[in-house]
Amino acid sequence: MPLLERKGRQLTLTEAGRVLVSSAERIFAEVEQAKTELAHLRDGVEGAVQLASFPSVSRLAVPQALAFCVNEGRPVEIGLHEMEAHESLPALRRGEIDLALVDEYDPLPALVEPGTEFTPLFSEQMYLVLPTKHPLAQRALPLTAYAAEPWLTCQVGTLCHAGMVSACADAGFTPEIAYMSNDFTVLLAMIEAGLGIGFVPAITIAQTRYDVRCLMLAERPLRRRISVAVRSAARSRPTLRRLINAFTAVTANLDDTFRLGTYRCGPG
Repeated sequence: MPLLERKGRQLTLTEAGRVLVSSAERIFAEVEQAKTELAHLRDGVEGAVQLASFPSVSRLAVPQALAFCVNEGRPVEIGLHEMEAHESLPALRRGEIDLALVDEYDPLPALVEPGTEFTPLFSEQMYLVLPTKHPLAQRALPLTAYAAEPWLTCQVGTLCHAGMVSACADAGFTPEIAYMSNDFTVLLAMIEAGLGIGFVPAITIAQTRYDVRCLMLAERPLRRRISVAVRSAARSRPTLRRLINAFTAVTANLDDTFRLGTYRCGPG
């Protein structure tokens, strides 16, 4: 019985394929529930939690959350995997990881993933960052004023890249992208060297010292939202619940903590 059929240039599931996928999802949910019940019987003793995260939030939240669990007398062992949201959510769905710290960007729509629950942690401003001596660096201008500049951004496929391109499109232009990296500290170093401009989250700017100018756009500012994702069927597992609570606690006061305004982010 065929599970796939070709429609034009695309392969889609047949009715039998859809039934099989639905059955697999139910079985997977039952396995998750069994893991949860066994964990309760073992008084919460579980193996390492497989956690997906990305550099800017890993530096900020992961050590603090683990320390929080230690201070509560219930340490958690983790395996840390560096992944962006477009990689971690499919891995979460496949059961390869247990939790994922994910980022979303306005003006993009909120993430929706079947069988997955998102716990919001904090949101922050994305600042437009320019070299200090750039002629447009003295004050924030409409985004269109920067249309001719070379841009630096995260890799194609990331929500960060999509959010930046969407913000520029809303302003009426397509950015010329000169360099891409998923490490915001690399982008800051390249901006400091005069290689372009780009959006960088406030927490990364606050944690580093680069000689750059940070501008908060007045019109339709780009924002980043951070949340922790877990499979719905696994949410009540004691170790996962403990780690989610720890992330919530250590990020509770971070919403817009890093308000920089127009700021020279470095010496001088």
